[in-house]
Amino acid sequence: MKAGYELIEDNDFETAKKNGYIVKVTQGAIAIYPPGKVTAYSENHVAIDGKKVFRPVNKFHIAE
Repeated sequence: MKAGYELIEDNDFETAKKNGYIVKVTQGAIAIYPPGKVTAYSENHVAIDGKKVFRPVNKFHIAE
């Protein structure tokens, strides 16, 4: 995975979690939280450093 890669599928989140990639979360052009590591994920949410964000309304990218 390279910087800018969008995480969409469960296997994307699992790979990012296993490899400790730093992920940024955005809603449109707005950054939701500072970039961090995926600590958990489900069909409805993704936790970045323990902070849950809704998966359907946010975009997740590998940070630079």
